[in-house]
Amino acid sequence: MRSFHKLRFLIAISLLLFTGTYLQAQNTPQSVIDALKDSLSMKSGKERIEFLGDIGFKYRTINKDSAWHYVRQAYKEAEAFGDKDLQGRISMNLAILKTEAGDYEDAIKSYKLALNLVDSTNGSQTLSFVYHNMANAYERTGVIDTAIYYSLKALRRYEIANDSQRIASVKLNIASQYRTIKEYELSEKVNMESLEMYRALGDVFFQAAIENNLSLLNNDQERYEEALQHAEKSLELWQSIGQRLVVAYSYTNLGIAQKGLGQLNESEQSLKNALALQQERGDRYEVIFLKMHLADVLNKRGNYTEAANLGKEAYQGAVDDDLLIFQQKTALTLSSIYENERNYQNALVYLKKSNAAQDSLFITDKAKEVLKLKQQYETEQKENEILRQQNELVENELIIKKRNNLLLASGGLVILILVIGYGVFRDQKLKAQAQKREAELQKAMVEAQAQENLKEQRIRIARDLHDNIGSQLTYITSITDTAKRNIEKGEVFMAEKLTQMKQFTLVTIAELRDTIWAMNKDEISLEDIQERTNQLAATIHDATDDAISVRTVGNNSDKVLNAFVGMNLFRIIQESINNAVKHSETREVVVSFKDVGSKMEIVIEDFGKGFDTKTQSAGNGLYIMKSRAEKAGIEFKLSSKVGEGTKVELSVEA
Repeated sequence: MRSFHKLRFLIAISLLLFTGTYLQAQNTPQSVIDALKDSLSMKSGKERIEFLGDIGFKYRTINKDSAWHYVRQAYKEAEAFGDKDLQGRISMNLAILKTEAGDYEDAIKSYKLALNLVDSTNGSQTLSFVYHNMANAYERTGVIDTAIYYSLKALRRYEIANDSQRIASVKLNIASQYRTIKEYELSEKVNMESLEMYRALGDVFFQAAIENNLSLLNNDQERYEEALQHAEKSLELWQSIGQRLVVAYSYTNLGIAQKGLGQLNESEQSLKNALALQQERGDRYEVIFLKMHLADVLNKRGNYTEAANLGKEAYQGAVDDDLLIFQQKTALTLSSIYENERNYQNALVYLKKSNAAQDSLFITDKAKEVLKLKQQYETEQKENEILRQQNELVENELIIKKRNNLLLASGGLVILILVIGYGVFRDQKLKAQAQKREAELQKAMVEAQAQENLKEQRIRIARDLHDNIGSQLTYITSITDTAKRNIEKGEVFMAEKLTQMKQFTLVTIAELRDTIWAMNKDEISLEDIQERTNQLAATIHDATDDAISVRTVGNNSDKVLNAFVGMNLFRIIQESINNAVKHSETREVVVSFKDVGSKMEIVIEDFGKGFDTKTQSAGNGLYIMKSRAEKAGIEFKLSSKVGEGTKVELSVEA
């Protein structure tokens, strides 16, 4: 599919910092490592721990198992040594290894541990490194706003330290992050700033990295000729300094550009070169990405069986690693492959999987963030206005008191009484006026908040219409075009196409009903949510031929929620049920609704295989549910035990 070149592609070049030396992700000669190992026996204390860490990182490009062994040993000895700053630095290095292995959630935990340890010792330089690498991990998970936040924090600290090498490096990351949110002009500007700095530094490795990023940027915008030129330049520079593995990224962008130009034979070879190198590096993320592109190229060449097999490998990898964007795009490619193969049943199955993954995606909406900032600014302005008026009221009260004191000193009892009466009257009048102004401002703030909420709801509805309804209608259009082009194939073919159009139309109507259901309500009752849950249960029974039973229990409640909270509550219930159906291997899912005082408690429980929450990641799905719950004020708790199943507990004020 042509949209594949717009997928997020991250070059795995991280800041690898241990003792303050800048270590590029380049191949290290074995002789250098052997020399360090020979010196290790003569080291002790802190110096020995630093040597262990250095050996571990130099092993990264040669032997991953050895890298893990030495860095873990360094962390164990640092912990026993009691140096928090040293322990924090090694925790960061462990996090980098976890990031490269695709264990992003564990990597972020290690970065946060490093942040606490380093911060507690005021290790300013190491703190900058943690911010920088932490941004890389968040970028891998698709949480781009947080990635940019930490990249900018690192950049500010590098600028204060006047560290041009690292300023250039973090700008390279920021450029990649801007590209991910489609700020192409900003991305190109920051890439060029970084490129000029690396040219001045004479660093060929990162000049090649930026040429590769510029190739990627042009691929995103379908400027394939320019993308091809930058990719070739990147390949030439890396090969000139003996970079055997990292050229995988140049081959990837060459393959994407060649595919865009219709050079399918060349594209297939470039992508296969990249895949072999990434498999050798052990980068699962890039392996999935490349298999997805290769499947698309083979589909375009008419090799449907090979394309489908490769596409299914990519899709399963995306499911195993819980990479929703890859699930959505790979499933869409498989749907196209099966349609070209005239296997319409599988085409429909993978189209539905693509739509399900799209529905689960939670991408930061820039417009929404702008509205939030605008709302925050206007709220602060109104609060400042209230404070100003309150200060004026206090000043007026002080003026009145001074006047009263002056009149008391110079007047008699009658004058005193008159002045006091006047003072009280004026005081009450000023207070009444201030209260009136404050009430008007509060009313204006409430109205402004309501307008912002309305805008936010419109954005959400527009996104749902685009993501869900739009994709269905696009596919119906595709079926229509196929039917028109092949009308001479006869009644059987046309009947198949009409049946397929009917199926997609029914799915579209169901999606549209969901959107209208939320759009037409200021409030959503718990009874509505229970009914929607029962409809979802019926759909799952049909889809699985009654292999999985979804059952709801509990009495109906007359409580209501506002539309935003209600819709997010239903989406969390829906995501929890879908996760149980996909991953738990259960035969039954029970959703219980319980009315408890001012709250409504909902529990979604399966009785499947469960997982160990301490060692196994729940993936992006958990991040999405937590984010929805936090924004809607819903209490969220997930627990799971191996062999006993998984339970999601929700509680919301109604």
